[in-house]
Amino acid sequence: MLALLVGCLLLAGGALFLAGCSNLGEFDASAVTRQAERYYERKYGERTKVLDIWEDRSFQLFSDQSSGRAFCTMEDGSTVLVDFEAGVIGDNRQQDEIVAAYEQRFRDALEDGTRQLEASGYTVDRLLINGSSPNQAGFLSGRISPWTWQRDEDAAEQTGSFFYTRYTGDEDFFAEEAPRVNLGSPVVWVELSGPHASYEGGFPMDVPEQPEWVEPLDELCRSLLPLTDGDPETRVQVYQAGYLEGGAEGCGKLGELNPFGAADGAGDWLIVDWIPLGHGVYATSDEPGVRLRADDLSLRVDANAYTFDELRDSGSLVEREGRPLQPEAFEVYQLEPAAAVFSSAPSDVQEHGWFNIAIAYDNGAVASELAQRGVETQALYPSLYSIEPNPAAAEHEDEPPYEIGMMRAETLENGFQYRTATLSATEPLTLARM
Repeated sequence: MLALLVGCLLLAGGALFLAGCSNLGEFDASAVTRQAERYYERKYGERTKVLDIWEDRSFQLFSDQSSGRAFCTMEDGSTVLVDFEAGVIGDNRQQDEIVAAYEQRFRDALEDGTRQLEASGYTVDRLLINGSSPNQAGFLSGRISPWTWQRDEDAAEQTGSFFYTRYTGDEDFFAEEAPRVNLGSPVVWVELSGPHASYEGGFPMDVPEQPEWVEPLDELCRSLLPLTDGDPETRVQVYQAGYLEGGAEGCGKLGELNPFGAADGAGDWLIVDWIPLGHGVYATSDEPGVRLRADDLSLRVDANAYTFDELRDSGSLVEREGRPLQPEAFEVYQLEPAAAVFSSAPSDVQEHGWFNIAIAYDNGAVASELAQRGVETQALYPSLYSIEPNPAAAEHEDEPPYEIGMMRAETLENGFQYRTATLSATEPLTLARM
């Protein structure tokens, strides 16, 4: 038995040792050098030698492991990146001028989009890309096809943009580099005033099926698709004028274009349109590609779901500062989507069976009813809480049986309470006023 135990320990130790062994240096350095030098000569017409090779690595388990790539420092100070299987990825010799050229392409597209918006009757109060004005250089710096490496063990990390195609100032470069380039998912922020972009308190309601500002912004992003071989990368967030910065979260947002996971075109649009559901509750989609309309959601009172005493006695309720619980106001609701919402949703939403929503609550809308119950309304009470089973309760006795979600501490400009949530295709979202 002792011999068996010792044998098992030796096997386990051997497995750990093997898992911790580094595979660094297990590549043909001369072959990598030849690839880098031949690529460089073919691209720039210059015979330039490799001075140093740094094998790209990541820390796994007990040691550094090779990432299957090497950075080759050339005589002129530039760096060539070689993948051990795929070959040369590119070099950073022209990164400054190439990034500037991509910035100019974005600048031109943004100017065209602004003109189209203005022709449709809008005023573009503010336009930013990656948090900067498009008129300033550097809004794509460090974001396009970036890689990080070191020249040796003791050297500081360097970051650069690597490109395979030589840039000579003509448009052919963008088409040739398009299958390889990564633009770093740029984000465009737009502040608008004009048709369907000016709502009281930044709370859009009764929004048209497609507001007029959608098409110019969608066209702007479609015009950038050739840069990435048709693969959308540009995200757009649209705000009512004055709400991009300084407003409460969830306030003043008109919509969003999400390029990720889109079946075609520039991406999926989110249109913010707050739907009144009764009992002071409003909801809107918070999921690009899912548009909610008046008949897509229902909110019903459920007198048989929970009681206040049941939730309190279970230990699930915790009273927060500034929002005392109001048992006299207690009422439970079930929020459910219509079946058609999921059948028309993007494929990824259908697959995982839920999507994101935002909820607003106006306790002032039911002030007269609450007054009859002896409840006086304040900013955060009575409030609206979500009730869900606590998955941790099955394994831990000290866990309460329910998870109670709450509205955020900051209200919207119109005084409504606010939060985000998820809505499932199979289970209603349970809400409780208290």
